[in-house]
Amino acid sequence: MELDADMSLHVLDSKDQKPTLGSCLMTLHCHRCSTVLGDSLAVCGDFKMTDSIMIHRLHTNGLSCSLHRALECSRCQCIIGAVVDSTPVHFEILRSVFLLHKENINCYIFEQSKMVKALDVVFDLKPISESITEVGPAMP
Repeated sequence: MELDADMSLHVLDSKDQKPTLGSCLMTLHCHRCSTVLGDSLAVCGDFKMTDSIMIHRLHTNGLSCSLHRALECSRCQCIIGAVVDSTPVHFEILRSVFLLHKENINCYIFEQSKMVKALDVVFDLKPISESITEVGPAMP
């Protein structure tokens, strides 16, 4: 599924409140061709150390000892992220997770019917332990 070519990108003003992942459903799209890459239900959170994982910056952000593969859009072959297969211990949470470069992703927010840059979206999630506590124990 791709969006129409005439779907315009909404630019948020500094006074606009940034959309948050927990408050709205959205789909993630390639910034170049608008191919759907995923949705907000599969997002694990935001890696704030670099705001995006850039291959050319790996030597400066602590991931230089990591084994990773580039992720490409299946339609336009634009590099949209990376998969980290092996990392130093202090980055083990990133292993086998898809990392999307926020500057190469746009988000369609259903509630507002608009497309925005992923850089303008807050992807913070509560720790899983808090979510489990809210749901409660599975067994009585």
